[in-house]
Amino acid sequence: MMLQKRTPLRLFLCYFISFIAALALGWLILTRISEGVREGYYFLLLMPPLGGMAVFHGLFPLLSRIRLGLEFIAVGGGLVYGTGAVVAVLLWLGMLDPGSAVVLWLVGVFGPGWWLLSQRAEKIGYYT
Repeated sequence: MMLQKRTPLRLFLCYFISFIAALALGWLILTRISEGVREGYYFLLLMPPLGGMAVFHGLFPLLSRIRLGLEFIAVGGGLVYGTGAVVAVLLWLGMLDPGSAVVLWLVGVFGPGWWLLSQRAEKIGYYT
């Protein structure tokens, strides 16, 4: 089979599939809670990232066979919520439009997340 050998491409595909699944669940949750957010329950906006992170941190280790540990959950949460907070402030100040904000958030989470996971893979000897 093509993806049996542990390569950077295989790890990237595992990361990409997990990230897309997390985004899909986050989007599904967001569509379900949008009415509550419109009514002023802004704390509900914490739910889509939490659901997405749960899917990612559950699915990625299954696909890649890399154990992430609690430090990656903390770092992942920092990336997701920290980047989200910066983008939300820029959006609120009128420096970004909503479409640009989403793209900036995706790039700010996907790129550094991939870099951290690929560094971890090299450190633990994943490719050998």
